Amino acid sequence: MKDNPSIAFVGPGKVGCALAAIMQEKGLNIIGAATRPESVGEKKPGQEVFPYLTSDPVRLAQNADIIFITTPDDRIASIAEKLKKEKALKPEAILVHTSGHHPASILGDKNVLAMHPLLSMARWDLARENIKSAWFFLDGDQAGLEKGKDLAEVLGLNWTIIESGKKAFYHAAAVLFSNYLVALVNAGLELQQKAGISKSTGLKAALPLIESTLNNLHELGPVEALTGPVARGDKGTVEGHLKAMKEEKGLCSLYCELGLYTLEIARKKGLSPEAYRQMLKTLEEGITRG
Repeated sequence: MKDNPSIAFVGPGKVGCALAAIMQEKGLNIIGAATRPESVGEKKPGQEVFPYLTSDPVRLAQNADIIFITTPDDRIASIAEKLKKEKALKPEAILVHTSGHHPASILGDKNVLAMHPLLSMARWDLARENIKSAWFFLDGDQAGLEKGKDLAEVLGLNWTIIESGKKAFYHAAAVLFSNYLVALVNAGLELQQKAGISKSTGLKAALPLIESTLNNLHELGPVEALTGPVARGDKGTVEGHLKAMKEEKGLCSLYCELGLYTLEIARKKGLSPEAYRQMLKTLEEGITRG
């Protein structure tokens, strides 16, 4: 960066700690973090990256050129408003949040940036390592975007700009990519338990399958990566699954709903019209029975 701006964090959770850690590695000037009063006395894992913790975000922000608000989404706007109301911001200070859903404009209309990492952050130390390869999606005003680009380049991050008015679509996609993947794996483990396979063994056995699927997606894209009975038009196998799951109403409905979406991908891959019609009928009947 052209200068070495002072950077502060409000709400140093997993995202804030992971970002601050890679900033520290690059020699950026992290001046501290503001957290809840009861959390000031003892730094939690990951917070050692901050020179000090305070319960006063206003005082901290007064000394910062860039302020990252890495709190839960519903607190971002109120904290930004408090900093402005208390005149805590330098004239050219940049306010930043890391929400994937909200636009930068919830911070104000000037010197604002949203910088969301498309990454699952279940634990801060894992996030610290994984964040280096994550894609960051930026939106903001001109000054905010310029600062965001500078930061991303200095930190060696992958980045692109997203239209602020379309972030809900983007964030909903992230939920499908990550959160619902976890839910699907858990649903699969529940079905494996019906076959007498423990959850711990089932997960160990499933991970190579999941990883090979991700590798196929990386190499081939979603259409060509699709395999399995729906892709093959194997009606008898799917009917066998539905018969086995007839008492598992929720899982059966989930299977069929996802099957219908999968069927459209299978058609793009070249499933014959007749096989498509038979599979469609089977899955729709499964939903009706469910």
